[in-house]
Amino acid sequence: MNDYVTDDEQVERIKKWWSENGSSVIFGLVIGIGGLVGWRYWVDYRNNVNAEASMHFEAMVQAVEQKQSDEARKQAELILEQYDSTAYAVLAQLTLARVQVESGEFEQAEQTLQAVLDTKPEKPIEMITRERLAAVQLQLGKLDQALATLQVDYPKQFAAIFEELKGDILAAKGDVQAAKAAYQTAKLSQPGPANPQYLQQKMDDLGVSTALANS
Repeated sequence: MNDYVTDDEQVERIKKWWSENGSSVIFGLVIGIGGLVGWRYWVDYRNNVNAEASMHFEAMVQAVEQKQSDEARKQAELILEQYDSTAYAVLAQLTLARVQVESGEFEQAEQTLQAVLDTKPEKPIEMITRERLAAVQLQLGKLDQALATLQVDYPKQFAAIFEELKGDILAAKGDVQAAKAAYQTAKLSQPGPANPQYLQQKMDDLGVSTALANS
């Protein structure tokens, strides 16, 4: 028996296979090409959305720098309504909270920052938000809530700012010894506090000895 087939036999086999499977092959190609086109459309769409959100956020930042709080709020509202799926939504909320604090609207700033935390953001954004929220809660006299906001496992990069703020809250509560300990931890943290002189002044006010402060 000949193991090879003639050209005519090969053609007939191809015709038969195509008649049985051709439609599924075409369908698969259509789906494949359609998926690729759909993916490219989605990528282009997302890029356009991010570009538009970036433009509005830049306008918001410029408004903040120029002390145009109404325009800043307008841009924030627009970003949160139309571009809430982008990273700019969180940035807009953080910037809006700054505007609210500068306007003395601490209750509103607290709500804005809590809304950011509720989205469970990435760790660096979470830490920044917690620090700002605790500072606002300190201004509102919500001392226990402020301490609870800071009561998390923070990366060492945030130790100085967290512990200094914790010291401020504990000092406001009248817990001098705990405040001293928090300030000392902040002083010894690496990287160190943003304003070592101001931290030292607060430590001096609580009667922390120079020897202890420099240990």
